[in-house]
Amino acid sequence: MNQIKLRDIRGIGPSIEKRLVSHFGSEKLVLNALRGSRIAEISSIDGIGERFALSLCRNLHYQETDEQIQDFLRTEDTILIYNRIMDIISKFGNTFYSRSKLFLYFPLPITALNKIKERQKTTQLGQELFRTIGNTVDSIDEFDSLLKQLLPLKEHSGSIDTASRTIATTDKGIYNELLMSIVSQYCEIQFIEDYEKINETLAGSDEVIWVGSDYIMGDELPNIISIPESQRHDMNRILPEKSLTFFAQNKNTLVTIAKLASLLRKISSEKLTSFIGDLDLGMLINLGEEVKNLEETGEPSSSLNSEFSRVLTAERSFEMVLEEVLLSVNEELEQKLQDTTIHLEGEKILALLKGLSNEDQGYSANSSREDLREYLDDELFLAVEEIISNAETKLASKLNLSSEEIDYLTGIFPRELKFPIDPLDDIKNRFTDFIRRKRSSRAFELKVELAQKLQEYERVAVDGLHFMLELDYLLMIGKFAGSYNLSLPTFVEGQGTGVYFRNGKNLFLAHQELRGQLRVEPVSYALGELGRVEGGASGERIVLLSGANSGGKTTLLVAIAVIVILSQMGLPVPCQDARIGGFKELHYYRKSSGHMNAGAFESTLRILSKMIMSPNSRLVLADEMESISEPGASARVIAAFLDLLGRSTDSVGIFVTHLAQEISKYTKENLRIDGIEARGLSENLELIVDRTPKYHKYAKSTPELIVQRLQRISKGSEKDIYSYILEAFDS
Repeated sequence: MNQIKLRDIRGIGPSIEKRLVSHFGSEKLVLNALRGSRIAEISSIDGIGERFALSLCRNLHYQETDEQIQDFLRTEDTILIYNRIMDIISKFGNTFYSRSKLFLYFPLPITALNKIKERQKTTQLGQELFRTIGNTVDSIDEFDSLLKQLLPLKEHSGSIDTASRTIATTDKGIYNELLMSIVSQYCEIQFIEDYEKINETLAGSDEVIWVGSDYIMGDELPNIISIPESQRHDMNRILPEKSLTFFAQNKNTLVTIAKLASLLRKISSEKLTSFIGDLDLGMLINLGEEVKNLEETGEPSSSLNSEFSRVLTAERSFEMVLEEVLLSVNEELEQKLQDTTIHLEGEKILALLKGLSNEDQGYSANSSREDLREYLDDELFLAVEEIISNAETKLASKLNLSSEEIDYLTGIFPRELKFPIDPLDDIKNRFTDFIRRKRSSRAFELKVELAQKLQEYERVAVDGLHFMLELDYLLMIGKFAGSYNLSLPTFVEGQGTGVYFRNGKNLFLAHQELRGQLRVEPVSYALGELGRVEGGASGERIVLLSGANSGGKTTLLVAIAVIVILSQMGLPVPCQDARIGGFKELHYYRKSSGHMNAGAFESTLRILSKMIMSPNSRLVLADEMESISEPGASARVIAAFLDLLGRSTDSVGIFVTHLAQEISKYTKENLRIDGIEARGLSENLELIVDRTPKYHKYAKSTPELIVQRLQRISKGSEKDIYSYILEAFDS
């Protein structure tokens, strides 16, 4: 392997290099992550998405091995077939990771046979894991559903909300140290010189972290958390959010990983156990339970602690409960006053009216209320005070307040005859400030506990996600193989080049068959030196394939291309049995539409010449190339190229043509002519074709059968025309 530095990889500049090294710890670890295709972890780094991470893995692979997809897939038509294969396989993947990693497994030349065989081992593992998991869990759909929820883990967020937190100390050395630390970027640092002014200094903070053991609790500051000097360097004790944001923002993925781990733990399989390795499924399950105690905002869940839940509920519901109690108390007061009968003498009415008149003119309303009290029974005032007192008790009860909290709420309703009753703003604000600070300090204490618990889980979280994504890749291959009943091919070394397969199917037709759209007839075929079949093929390397129109010649050609591509990717193939000699290059040329002009003819000759000049072993699949020129000239040109291809003793080729006999007249090679025969028309007037080619059998095309079909389904004058044409075939 060539030595390479991080900055040598295409796409990595100074900024990306710095982020990668900062995340993994060293350049060596970054390179290992890229070689290991740890796309999910790489993409979690700020500024690096999944697609960019994939491209970096590809770039490193190419720069270290010089391997690229065009080394083996030598024509655009071959690339098109490869892309169609990828589209089918990738649909079995549940994650971007599995679908992306698949594209790192492009087909390799046979010179990389050891790597291809290593991939085959991975394929076998995927097949076994799919069978094991599919037969064990209640539903593979449940497993797939969980895998679909996996997302790349986001890095620690640099933005945390600690604006209401103050760090306080009386030690000048600690104060200066904190000012120079990362803590100062997030929190205000206060040096306390005067204890008498401590309440005034710290009153604006919801959370006060007192560093040192010399704090004397202030009456108005119940929200101070004291930590010893020795713990001042523990960020989890001062800034627990720095750790918790990672777990909070990745909560859904981590809970999903835990669920998957729980399912896997129930499966007894040596292969699965070996694949799991040192990964601790128990820790992953525990992690899932712990992160449930965190909200995605980074705040502790209300279910984590009953006392915290009580204070949080009181804070959140205060305004609503206050409105409910106000409505109730005012309704009760209104009813009480309506039921009260007052008898006043004329002089008292006059005095009361004078008081109310003065109030209208800007005098204090207290005088009129005092006057009113003179004229009402004390019993009424006592009843009103009782109603108001009961309302406060009801408010405290509904909020489930402690005695300390009730002290801050007492007096929120004025004890005077007034309608409607309104809460006193100063008492209301005092209570809301107190309950907010109490909730905030309790939340901080819980966050510290969670941060200390979770700090050992970060590495296992990263490893757990990578494992589950790798598992999704393996299951994708396993599902692909299982759905199409695929099997791994055998690479035959030392027996020459060629291809042999038994009961094979064109993958793209099998895809339609899987959907119930058609039924595919399997075929068997042999080509090249290892493709020796008793009573048939004798190792011929160059074959002309003739036969019926719509008989399956092109389908067979594509099937062979797919088998070879999948084989040299290290993946299973749609055959019961396949033996591959292996090639350095694959050339596939689609059937061209229409007759070529001079420019296209010249371009085609150049392409074929480059193919012939290649020193590498190759498989050439060409579909009806006779359209390059008029039939006579085409036969001569194709024959010449076949002679040249035949000189390469480790290359093979199949040429689909309607000019097999003409080409054989001009070639010097001992060509084999195979044929796909049509035997007639079915009751539904469809061609009856034996899809498996006959070795050494020239098969005519089917124009007569097509005309016959048209003649049978037509009427009137059109039928007469086809009848006349049929007579020409008999003459």
